[in-house]
Amino acid sequence: MKGSSTEIMTAKQLAEYLQMSQITICRLAREKKLPGLKIGKEWRFPKELIDRLIASGSNFEEAFESLEANGSERG
Repeated sequence: MKGSSTEIMTAKQLAEYLQMSQITICRLAREKKLPGLKIGKEWRFPKELIDRLIASGSNFEEAFESLEANGSERG
């Protein structure tokens, strides 16, 4: 997916990117504190949203709620 404008990361890739454990990434995703999508048994995360969360300077939960309030809601 090199030509794609939306980079999707696995839980392992995101854990390396954020320097956190993969277990923590999956827990935060389950708790809806990270924007992700579970496909089968695997989590996928849009890098653009993760970068926006980091840039916001607030914690993941607050930033995710802000994204939802601004129209990024998905069931």
